[in-house]
Amino acid sequence: MDFVSTTLIVDDLVLHDGATVMGALGGGGPQTLFGALCHRDGATARAALVAGVGEDDCPETCRRWLVERGVDVDGLLATPGAKTPRAWQITEKDGRRTQVWRAEASEALYAMLRPEFACWPKKCRRTRAAHFGIDPARPDVALVGALREAGCALISVEPFTHATTPLSGSALRELMTLGDVFSPNEFESKSFFVDGGTMSPEDLVRRMRDAGANKIICLRRGARGAVAYDSRTGEGYQCDAFPVSRVVDETGCGNCFCGAFAASLAAGDGLRDALTLASAAASIMVEHMGVPNGSIDDEYRALAAARATVVDATVTPFSVA
Repeated sequence: MDFVSTTLIVDDLVLHDGATVMGALGGGGPQTLFGALCHRDGATARAALVAGVGEDDCPETCRRWLVERGVDVDGLLATPGAKTPRAWQITEKDGRRTQVWRAEASEALYAMLRPEFACWPKKCRRTRAAHFGIDPARPDVALVGALREAGCALISVEPFTHATTPLSGSALRELMTLGDVFSPNEFESKSFFVDGGTMSPEDLVRRMRDAGANKIICLRRGARGAVAYDSRTGEGYQCDAFPVSRVVDETGCGNCFCGAFAASLAAGDGLRDALTLASAAASIMVEHMGVPNGSIDDEYRALAAARATVVDATVTPFSVA
């Protein structure tokens, strides 16, 4: 495989204006893959999703979306006696999102969200790049280690929630050194530090670098744009967000951003190109309810490239002391 992501959740969306959408494909994995497939190499990329699903209750519309976009679904692992993970996604006007599980949260549920590496189809274990979300309180060190051992060249991780309490020095180092790309949003990154609430983007990137993020840090700032910084070389850029005409649904935009960013780096693109493509792909996601239903090949890949050019005009150097 060229790119693998994990986690499928059936989302029941409740938006801040009262609109609802039931049974949407979500969970981070599909949005990540949408972003990755927006890269110019997406037409020929071998992409896969690995996630636990119920024996007979995963909506056919969810599986069809993946298949129609060329995503390998052999990694959708039916779990005997289980239901497909499903959750309310409640969004606020300021961008905050609350997830409420429809079934009781349990270790069995979490195991479905991120199946053990040994359960992955063999073809998915051999991938050039992978991206997935992690809990900052218990990052999945075992999965990263298994991917490394299998030869994965680029591992990208993002927190899927904020830290409930500031992290200790050892916990910070474990989290920061996990992947080749570490991409929190601004709220999540501030939660890692006791004094995070007052930190600027420069402060946050510097503190994450000093805490052990010794490769690429990508700080996502929503409508205020994003920052990408390579701790090894000191190369860094910041950009504005693409000026979308209408925000429809922010769910999964960060996943989409990370997928495009990681796919671009895995293809050998520079940091600046990865940043602008990621911002462009996320702008497409935010204009749709759930994952976009149009053709990536016929519509969205070209649109992402065009928007990346617009974003590139806003790029400025970014540095930290």
